[in-house]
Amino acid sequence: MKQSEDAKRRLQEGNSVFSKSADPNMLARLAEKQEPFVAILACSDSRVDPVKVFNLSLGSAFVVRTAGNCASDPSVLGSLEYATSHLGVKAIVVMGHTDCGAIKASCECCDVDNLKSVMIDMESAKSALKGLDAKDPDQIALSNVRVQISRLLYCSPVISDAVRTEKLAVHGAMFDIRTGVVKFI
Repeated sequence: MKQSEDAKRRLQEGNSVFSKSADPNMLARLAEKQEPFVAILACSDSRVDPVKVFNLSLGSAFVVRTAGNCASDPSVLGSLEYATSHLGVKAIVVMGHTDCGAIKASCECCDVDNLKSVMIDMESAKSALKGLDAKDPDQIALSNVRVQISRLLYCSPVISDAVRTEKLAVHGAMFDIRTGVVKFI
């Protein structure tokens, strides 16, 4: 119980620092409405924070995070459709990363009930690769970005129509945890 209380205390202290140092004008503006220019589908890995990675400010990105940056869950698609149709984002970025734990788990045949949909997504990413690349977690992560972009365009009429009418662009990206560099693909 001590560790959970310590975690809660750290969060409370962090929020105290944030709330005291945040620009009140910015908070007032954000309280009126959100106007992100981009939606980002990223992995839930604690080392991958899209707002920090892209040096963005509060309110500039609509971020959806899942293990393995997977778009197969209806709530993920719905969130990105909401960002597209109601918030008017101009781009969606699907960002994978090196050293992805979800991908490593799929390579090790991790059998966790609630991760099965993620594992199915990873199998799609692996099957798109040939030879040794199909065993390289970083190559699978790159393939997975492409698979998820295809899934967004195929499964979401809202997103595909916005792309077709040039109101939205969908980009793939890979974040290298070792260097901090994001490469668009």
